[in-house]
Order: sequence, then C-alpha cells, then structure tokens
Amino acid sequence: MRRSLNPTLPAESELNRFLDRALLGLEWGSLAALLLITLVQPATGRTGLPTWALILLFATYLLIVELLRHLVRRLHPFTYKYVLGVPMSGLIYFLGAEPGGPLFVLFFLSLVCATATSTLRGGLLYTAGFAVLTVIIDPTFPRWSPTEGEVRDLGARLVLLCIFGVGTAILRRRLALEQEVAGWARGESERLGEIDRLRDLFISSVSHDLRTPLTATRAGLGLLRTSASGRLQPDERDLLDNARRNTDRLGMLVDDLLAYNQLEAGTLRLDREPLDLRAVVTEAIASVHPLIREKGQTLEANMPEPLPGEGDPRRLEQAITNVLANAHQHTPGGTRIGIAGRVSGGEVSLSVDDNGPGIPQGELEAIFRRFHRLGSGRGGSGLGLAIARGIVELHEGRIWAESQPGEGATFQVVWPHAEKRGANS
Repeated sequence: MRRSLNPTLPAESELNRFLDRALLGLEWGSLAALLLITLVQPATGRTGLPTWALILLFATYLLIVELLRHLVRRLHPFTYKYVLGVPMSGLIYFLGAEPGGPLFVLFFLSLVCATATSTLRGGLLYTAGFAVLTVIIDPTFPRWSPTEGEVRDLGARLVLLCIFGVGTAILRRRLALEQEVAGWARGESERLGEIDRLRDLFISSVSHDLRTPLTATRAGLGLLRTSASGRLQPDERDLLDNARRNTDRLGMLVDDLLAYNQLEAGTLRLDREPLDLRAVVTEAIASVHPLIREKGQTLEANMPEPLPGEGDPRRLEQAITNVLANAHQHTPGGTRIGIAGRVSGGEVSLSVDDNGPGIPQGELEAIFRRFHRLGSGRGGSGLGLAIARGIVELHEGRIWAESQPGEGATFQVVWPHAEKRGANS
C-alpha cells in the first residue's frame, strides 16, 4: 500500500501556531502601551467613558474570546476571533470620538491581525471592509466639513490601512507558500532517505548473498583447472582461464559494493597492523594483472626500498586495486601502467601513472564522486575511486589525480609514515 505524503498540513498547522502566539503577544503588548498612553493623557469618548475604559473593554472582550477558544474545541481556530474583532474594534473607535487617536491604533491592529490570519483574497476583502468602515465611523464623517486638514487626515488613515492591510495579506501568503515548500522538501528528503536506506539494505543483502556462490564457483574453477589441465585443449584452457578472470572481476565488484555500503553507513572498521606497503601493492598487482594482460597492457612496478606503514592490509589492497583497475579501464590496449613508491618527508607515497588519453582538468575531482564516469561511462561500477578515497582517508591519508589531456594521468596516494603516525598518536 502506498503512503501518501501531505506535508502542507503540518506546515500550515505550524504556521498557524506561530501566528497565534505572535499576534497574541502583539495584541496584549499594544493594549498595555495604549492603556499607559490614555492614562497619562486622558480623554473622554462619546458616551462620557474615558478612553482608558474603552481600552479595558476591548481587553475584556479579548480575554473572553481566549477563554472560549480554550474551552470550546471547535472555536479554537483563531480566524473567528479576528472576524468578531472587526465590528468590536470599529465600535470602540467610534465611541472614542477622536479622529486618528489612540483607539485608531486599536482599529488598525485588528486589521493587521485579521489579514495575517486569512487567505490572500480574504485579506484583501478585510482591507476593503476596514477602509469602508473607517469612512463610515470616523468621527469626522457625521459632522463632515470639507476642510483641507480633515480630508487630508482621513485620506492618510485610509492609505495607511490599505498599505498595511494589503502588505500583511501578501506577507501571510508568502509565509504560507514558504511553509508549504519547506514541508514538501522535508517530506521529499524523508522519502529519499528511506529510499537510500532500502537501497543500502538491498546492496548489503545481495552482496552477502553473492559471496557464497561466488566463492564456490572460484574454488570449483581452480580445482577444474588443476585436475584437468593435461586433458584440456588450448581453446578449452583459454575458456576456463577467461571464466576465472570474470569470476575475479565479479569478486572485486562484490567487495566494492560491500565496502561502499559500509563507508556510507560509517561502519567500515580497520584492522590496523604494521606492514610494508610493498607487500600490499604486490597483492593488488596480482589481482589486476590478468585483466591488464588480457588487454595487452603492461604494468611496471618501481619500489626499491621498504615502505613501512600501519593500516589494514586488506582494505589498502582494495584501494590500490581500484586505482590500478581504473587505469586499466580508462586506457586503451597497448598502453603502459606504472606504480612507484617512496618514503619522503615523513610520508609514504604511491603513484599510479599511465600514458593513456588523460583526464580533463574539470574532472580531476569529480572522478572521486560515486557513480561518476568519464566519457561514455563504459566499464566499472563508478564506485572504485570513491571507495579508494574513503579507505585512504580512514588511514589519515590523501589521494588525488594529476593529468594533462593527451599526456596520461597520475594518481598520488600519500599516508603518514609509521614512525610519524606513532609520534602524533
């Protein structure tokens, strides 16, 4: 059963909760400021009530609405609160009988809160309604006198209402859209994360399941080659050798899949021990030599001195094998591949070079990314160099490529010298 993702609902709910808290703080903060102003500079409204009493009346209304919202579940959406706030704030402003006075701020605040909690269309309708209501109830209107000052003040209040009403409605819509996009992105990220988890689980399971039949096949082919060597025809012997080489290739691919899965999960563990990297390189050369010979390439090794180090010989062999296999795959038949090692400046370094077509400058770093392939992308899993870098970095080493197009490529691998690493640890 497919599970549908609707991230916009949690995002909208989160936005509503934020607005509820923010507008509640804005309301009560504004009421406290207005009450202080009207106490310092008292004024009297139409019915003889002081302005501060009208503010307390509006505060009482807000308190009752908040209590009802928390007691009655269906009244919890705060949209109802601000719908009722329109006529209530208009009535308070009308009773104040002071054009543009402190109570106009209360009326203006109701507009901002109403548009902030509605849709864009609703916000525009609220703004138009507030503008009309202002003209109707503004204290200048019942005893209208077309003096320049009164008309200008009324026009300024209308412009202020329209600017903030429309602006708040647009801002509310933008916030809603951003929340929807963020919610969608969060849902998509979770979906991709689940896909990655299932992919890694699949790769791990399949790789482990392949090991048993692959080991049995390799052993069977070796036994057959040994026991029937004298009875095989040359073409049969070549066919058997080819089968063994392809089995070895499949083994390398399975090892890469397992190593990549462990590197991604951060579970690859190293069995460190003192070693001479020349022995590791020798094993790596033995792994790829049949492939190199089959393609008519030559492999030259130059390691005249010991290369002392410390690390996991099996993992280091895998990394070096992947670098050699990469050189084999991306150079044509008849080319030369060389590997050299030396100790210099407290570091042990290996270089693998070839005289193939080289690597474009823009690809020198990209080739170490997973599934990245040069040119037409033929051959390989696209994981070899990514795994090699991961293993080298686990050994506190570095690996990079150098190349000039048409002049071959060189891969440099550097590890700390065993003595230097021991001094730093």
